[in-house]
Amino acid sequence: MTSKVQGEGDYESARRYDEETKRFVDEKTKGGKSLEGSASEASDKLTPEEKEARSRAKSVSQDKRDADVLREAEQRRKH
Repeated sequence: MTSKVQGEGDYESARRYDEETKRFVDEKTKGGKSLEGSASEASDKLTPEEKEARSRAKSVSQDKRDADVLREAEQRRKH
């Protein structure tokens, strides 16, 4: 394994993502089929996996609070 570069990204993970995406597209487009989505099949409803992820995500108020704390710390550091 190669060393991971964290500041500019993880090259190994990016390479694996690219390979898996290419494999997915190749599999779905076998025999000249087109890879298309349908707006009529789209839904605003969340899947169970999306609901799970959202339950762990920060709320907007938490982001604002974090930004305020960082701004205050920066101001204290300058003085």
